[in-house]
Amino acid sequence: MLRSSLALVLAATLAGPAPRPVSARPETAHQLTGRAEPVRSTPALEGARHFVRSLYAGYEHAEPDYLGKGADKVFSPRLLGLIRADQKATPDGDVGALDGDPICDCQDQQLTDLSVDVTPLSPGHVRARVRFRNLGQPHDMTLDLAMGRRGWRVDDVHTRDTPSLISYLQDSLKRPATHP
Repeated sequence: MLRSSLALVLAATLAGPAPRPVSARPETAHQLTGRAEPVRSTPALEGARHFVRSLYAGYEHAEPDYLGKGADKVFSPRLLGLIRADQKATPDGDVGALDGDPICDCQDQQLTDLSVDVTPLSPGHVRARVRFRNLGQPHDMTLDLAMGRRGWRVDDVHTRDTPSLISYLQDSLKRPATHP
């Protein structure tokens, strides 16, 4: 009995896993049909989605201070460095290049109807398309996220008016400051 069980396990191991149908492999289905298949959810994508949802949940009861002390829990070191450089380059009493909350692309907020779709970009990087209503007006923006040692962080923000927050801040820091 033990020999026949061992032989069965050995035969199954040598045979390898059963092939999956072509339609179950998105990259093959895409190659054959020319149509993109939906991205399957993974723990990393779910973690990124949860991170984004938690950012916007912060607006439910208060106005979160994502540019203050907790900014390192929100932004990647690259983006946070540019935000801090903009703040440092701005004279006291003036408004810097970043004149609002980049997470909601707003100054005043009352967010409703949140929708978050997350797609992979490359290992450790995803793109989150975020749609919501702010003060009744529809907003559609994109957050690029990067996985760091301490979890997901916002690495760039894309809106209709600002195609890349990284580029916008880099460009603004290159311009000489104007004083009245």
